[in-house]
Amino acid sequence: MSVIAMEKLTVVSTKEHADAIVRRLMRLRAVSLRESDEAEQAQVPSSFAPEADTTAVAARIARIEAAHKALARYSKRKKRIFGGQIPISPDAFQTDGRRDTAQKVVDETNKILSGLAKAEETSSELAVRIKALQPYKSLPFSPDFAGTATTAYLIGAFPGGTRPERVIKELDGMAAEIFPVSADATGVYVALLVYRSEEDAVLRALSGLGFLKAPLPATSKTVPTLLAEARLAQKQAEEESERLKARLSVLADKLDEVEILYDMERTTLLAEENKKALGATDQCVILRGWCPVSERERVAAALTPFCAAYSFEPPAEGDEPPILLKNNGFAKNFEWVLGMYAYPKYGTFDPTLVMSFFYFLIFGLMFADAGYGLLLSLVCFGAVHWLHPPEGMKRFLLMFGYCGISCILFGVLLGSYFGNFPLAFMENMMGLPPEQLPRLSLLPAEAANVAVLFDPVQNPMVFLILSLGFGALHLIAGMAVKAFILCKQKKPLDALFDIVSYWVLFAGFGALLFSKRVALILCLVGVGMIVLTAGRHKKGIPMKIAGGFLGLYDLINYASDLLSYSRILALGLAAGVIGQVVNILATLKGASFIGVIVMLLVFVIGHLLNLVINVLGTFVHTSRLQYIEFFNKFYEEGGTAFRPMVPADRYTRDVSGETDTSPSMNSADMAQD
Repeated sequence: MSVIAMEKLTVVSTKEHADAIVRRLMRLRAVSLRESDEAEQAQVPSSFAPEADTTAVAARIARIEAAHKALARYSKRKKRIFGGQIPISPDAFQTDGRRDTAQKVVDETNKILSGLAKAEETSSELAVRIKALQPYKSLPFSPDFAGTATTAYLIGAFPGGTRPERVIKELDGMAAEIFPVSADATGVYVALLVYRSEEDAVLRALSGLGFLKAPLPATSKTVPTLLAEARLAQKQAEEESERLKARLSVLADKLDEVEILYDMERTTLLAEENKKALGATDQCVILRGWCPVSERERVAAALTPFCAAYSFEPPAEGDEPPILLKNNGFAKNFEWVLGMYAYPKYGTFDPTLVMSFFYFLIFGLMFADAGYGLLLSLVCFGAVHWLHPPEGMKRFLLMFGYCGISCILFGVLLGSYFGNFPLAFMENMMGLPPEQLPRLSLLPAEAANVAVLFDPVQNPMVFLILSLGFGALHLIAGMAVKAFILCKQKKPLDALFDIVSYWVLFAGFGALLFSKRVALILCLVGVGMIVLTAGRHKKGIPMKIAGGFLGLYDLINYASDLLSYSRILALGLAAGVIGQVVNILATLKGASFIGVIVMLLVFVIGHLLNLVINVLGTFVHTSRLQYIEFFNKFYEEGGTAFRPMVPADRYTRDVSGETDTSPSMNSADMAQD
């Protein structure tokens, strides 16, 4: 429930230690680089030139990615949706021979991929050649047969469906004889014997019919021989392709090592990019960053082994430290919702804890259904438990899992189990008359229901009052946070005049339900406090008086904000009514065999669609109530998330001991995700 204090970290070291220092800090995940101010840039204007060729590193990464993609297709390893991280010690991987093995696997895999591409290209070319030769397999002479001194042979094809009579008609009067070779749907293949003196004239005549010379090689081998050779070569290419694929299946057993190598090379690239942000002199480098105060000892311990001087300083006036939030295990799952809006300004109040409590309640009230809530919680908590998603996705799933619990609680109170499915099933499938259906409601109801409190569909006005009651509590909580902030800023009178005065007036409105006399007194006291104090910062008596009366105008804003919570009613009724419609359609056929089949199909498809649509709508509108109605009472935005230097961890998790981060670093992981 706080924004973690930050300190400026400055490290000066020799250039030879720059890479090791940057990599060590990346493993800690506790330092984010910061830009130099004008004074610092004037002192050290140069940037550190990277030691490694980043282009070469990127090329190695591309080769690893290509090898990984190929090996993943042949791997027998159990598929993981989020791909669980492999625990490793980076230093051990470098020295125990596994890196060399992984590199050899990558090199061989890329060589195999080149061989596969060549074999497949060869096979494709041979397939084209076979297709071109196939129509001429009955040709009685070789393709290079030149004819005689006075005659020539023309071999070619007409478009499919060309009638022989048309060809003969075109050749009428010419010294040419046509010999059919074969025909299929795409062409009519022929050989023509012509006098050499009339060869050009024959070709001109036949071109009008679409005649094309056959693309046959000039060889003394017959077409059947060429076909046999091409088929043999194609078979050899396919066998070579299968042999290479079999080798890939063997190499796929080393997929883990390839993934580790990817993260190692990716970390190298990240380290080089981070080093570009360092300042430099002829002999030294200067690293400037932000470090959480709670991480000072770990950072200092990591820097101690190096020839380096370092210092920690509090932020100076005008600095904008990055924001790292610290919350308990429940509220931490809602930090990403806050990040979607804006991070708080450094040094201000972190509303995540308060917001998470109301987000939990309002989400459940908007989507009050025990069946949907149970399904949502099981899916989300189950995904976290069995799929081991990355930190950001894990927080996302846990938040919706907890919100599912809220849906269950309010679903039981308001009697919604996949809409009114229990009642629809008992009435339409079991044939129970309405008077025998259960009445569990604590409030009077005109029809049977299984609600503990009331059925929102039957009692929408009661649900509206409940929604507005939650809204009033939410708004008052926002005002209370503002009062708390003012008191921390040593402005108790501002809290009294700007917050408490409205509470007194609100209490007067509420007292109308019990005592008009008490309500009148409270309203007069509240109005008096607002009128007398709202314009206290104005200059001049007339302006102070005008400001005091204008302070009453804020009541309209509060009323408008309160009415926004009627969307709780709208979303709640939408989910309930759609659920009831689905249940009517599902149980329409009764208890017959066909009816049961129809019920299962309609129930699963209908309620799944209702769940998806309303989870999305509830998420959007619950977030809106936080952003618009709650935050505008006190929130000071303007912070940027703390994004520490981190190693690549798509596939691996460092367990060497240096990355044993404290709990406060979990938020940093989320910011990174």
